[in-house]
Amino acid sequence: MKPCALIFQVLLLLAGAQSAYGGDRAAGAAANAPVLLQGRFDNREQVAQAAAKAGAENPPLPHVVVVIEPTQQAGWSLWRMHLEADAKNSLDATWAMQTRVEGDGSKALIPYYQLKPTAPPAADPFDAQTWLSLEACALRGEFGKSRIRAGADGMPCVVVATGVGPRRILLPVAIEREGDWLRFHLIYLGIDTRVDARRVVDTR
Repeated sequence: MKPCALIFQVLLLLAGAQSAYGGDRAAGAAANAPVLLQGRFDNREQVAQAAAKAGAENPPLPHVVVVIEPTQQAGWSLWRMHLEADAKNSLDATWAMQTRVEGDGSKALIPYYQLKPTAPPAADPFDAQTWLSLEACALRGEFGKSRIRAGADGMPCVVVATGVGPRRILLPVAIEREGDWLRFHLIYLGIDTRVDARRVVDTR
């Protein structure tokens, strides 16, 4: 075999090994969905504190409950969100969130939605193929072991989320998870609204 041909084959083998290693490393990181983003979170304390300040300039803060659970598919979780505006008006939405490793090694949460859900989606079994991506609303930022802080890119997310319908109200555009708290922002009644939800024990 000619020396140049031998060198070329060696380079191909090295490239293949590096590609496989990189793919395995990315897959392993994606499979390690943040354990921090699991549990039941409720902003009832925030609602109680805000009730006294409610008025023409401070509309009542909605009561929001978020239940985040892992699925049987690595790197995916379900975010079940319930919002109560008052005793007669409520809204529910469920998002599938994929933990993805970006090209620079950072992580992102990519929200997905079902076009016409016929029943509450199940975490097991879970089929990602039945969900549609909201790539423009990807949450990017700091993903640490004890703290997660990430947000979406404003206007592109607003444009894409419009096609989701009323459920877009419950699409987080920024999140912060640390300690007992999951703090996130929703566009509620056209206003950027921060929700401070504390982790609680689900006794149901």
